[in-house]
Amino acid sequence: MNEKIKYSKGSLILPVRIDEFLYENFDNHYSVFYKRKGASLLNELCDKYGSDKGEIQKTGHPYSWPSHTYADFLERQFGPFRTFVKTVFECGLGSKNPSISSNMTASGKPGASLRVWRDYFPFAQVYGADIDKDALFNESRISTFHCDQTSSESIAKLWADIGDIQFDLMIDDGLHTFEAGVSLFVNSIHKLRDGGVYIIEDVIPSSLVSFAEFFTSKNYNYEFINLFRKDLRLGDNSLIVIRKF
Repeated sequence: MNEKIKYSKGSLILPVRIDEFLYENFDNHYSVFYKRKGASLLNELCDKYGSDKGEIQKTGHPYSWPSHTYADFLERQFGPFRTFVKTVFECGLGSKNPSISSNMTASGKPGASLRVWRDYFPFAQVYGADIDKDALFNESRISTFHCDQTSSESIAKLWADIGDIQFDLMIDDGLHTFEAGVSLFVNSIHKLRDGGVYIIEDVIPSSLVSFAEFFTSKNYNYEFINLFRKDLRLGDNSLIVIRKF
């Protein structure tokens, strides 16, 4: 965690390493070291559908950047309980429109991760949302809706359109800014059922301080998860995981 972030301390704004910031601002932490097993259904599904959440194959992806290792983390969290997950929501379908921020480029596969969830959770109904109306689609056990996650009115309409559903798993893979992440979270956390998990993906180092200040001031059960890929910088391979007990 050698990357540095700007951290306000008193009247000073200091560049500090991410690990130094976390050690100073959190009372507890733990480390997990693992070797990826050869067989990984979740990573295989990412390859099959073109999601950048994970990989088995090193080449042939519809995206040019290194894949995340979210699939490794999520498989360890949900693998033993796959059949118990009944409802999944994800914001961010993977727009191909270059004029839309956080797009997947023209070679992207809109809806890839929704298809991953549908296959990985065999009894789940999967819901998705995106600001790009051209990315919306409906398939077996998948329904998608338009939403601007920076607008509370748009998010309220999303939930009105989806109806009275509580979710086991909610994922923000949308705009990837602090402001957009907080907007979706505060207007959507009521849709997470007791015992459910809400995940904010792609937390970049520059927004870590803002997220830490936001969640520290709230009464949520949350964790910052930094995932490491050998020989690659941390970059945006970090998550915030909120659990509702």
